[in-house]
Amino acid sequence: MNKLRTTIQELVYGEKYVISWNHIKSRHPNITEAEILNGLVYGSYKPDRDYDGRYIAWSRFTYSKRLIRIVFKIQETTDDNFILVITAFDEE
Repeated sequence: MNKLRTTIQELVYGEKYVISWNHIKSRHPNITEAEILNGLVYGSYKPDRDYDGRYIAWSRFTYSKRLIRIVFKIQETTDDNFILVITAFDEE
């Protein structure tokens, strides 16, 4: 997971990420970009047990101190890699 964290940090700091806002804002309008990025950089990770190649990050690095869950994957292209944030929501 340390290699994953390093990769995620490099991609976030390089602004190489895409957030699926249509999905997130339609269901969870209070989630912000800053909360997602903080969760990716500082949160805890684990592989998604249902989907190969996806990861889940949890973070309390939010303005309201709530716990958010971020589902993401590293998307590889012929030119470069980027983070695709599939969804993010408040953890119940």
